[in-house]
Amino acid sequence: MKQAYIKDIDILALGEIFVEMRCDSDIVVANTYEKSIGAGDIITAVTASRLGSFVSLVSAVACDPFHGFIRESLLEQYINIDHVITCRGYNGIYFTSSRYNEDREYLFHRPGNAAHSITPALIYDDLIENSKIVYASSELQAVSKATRHTVFKAFHLAHVKNIMVAYDPNLRLRLWSLDDAKECLWSVLPLVDVMLVSAPDESKALFGYERPLDVIGFLWDRGISIVVVKYGQEGCVDGYNSKIEEIPSPVAKDAIKDYTLIGSVFNGGFLHAIAKGFDPFSAAKFANSVAAFKGIKGGTISSLPTKDDIKQ
Repeated sequence: MKQAYIKDIDILALGEIFVEMRCDSDIVVANTYEKSIGAGDIITAVTASRLGSFVSLVSAVACDPFHGFIRESLLEQYINIDHVITCRGYNGIYFTSSRYNEDREYLFHRPGNAAHSITPALIYDDLIENSKIVYASSELQAVSKATRHTVFKAFHLAHVKNIMVAYDPNLRLRLWSLDDAKECLWSVLPLVDVMLVSAPDESKALFGYERPLDVIGFLWDRGISIVVVKYGQEGCVDGYNSKIEEIPSPVAKDAIKDYTLIGSVFNGGFLHAIAKGFDPFSAAKFANSVAAFKGIKGGTISSLPTKDDIKQ
């Protein structure tokens, strides 16, 4: 595992920001929504920040009526927004419902999406050098060719400078085709140190394997040192340094009621723990607890656990 020397930024996250409108009934019939910010990469960043990591975000916010709300929401979560630019156009919005537990309902609107203004020019040597971990997922790659180049540049600079690179393929076929997703995945695969992948559907589509052991072996053979296979309610399987450990979800008194973006919450907990010096197996156990807390409590970013909620 790459060593994290003294740096100002624990996690540098690249991602697209959405306005989230959440309800507890069917989206089409709901009359009341709770407004927040969201999307997978933002949830990962906010989770790590609330747990105590210093998180800096590379993104773009359009100068529409939600501009101030988005920036204030990020600052309230102690996210550094020095590298979040303001651009023309409109911010993306999605509607989501937690009514059906695992069968999550989403409706995305991306007209004039601000994320199209995320370009490689936002990435520079000093920013990468000052970070312990550089993180992105395929959600940002799916936006445009410019965002794909941005992720590649950030990962390449980090790789060259021996800085940890973490990636979640986060396959979302409503955003793009499987062929495009695979192309972007394979373009960054040689640069990745930590792979956070879900099974069985995602791993089967991307790598041809459903069993976590097969996924870990496949990615180890391609030079990825830490592989975490998230396996829904079963927990995860973690592979590092020729050792594989199955880490079940913690036993909870209350049932998980909200699976919305729970994988991204896991990512935030895991990367926070790694940045703070945990070994990958301890980090995965901690991340399971963080994800379970969110699943039981539900709600928007304000309901994500803090460092006072989870033992570290």
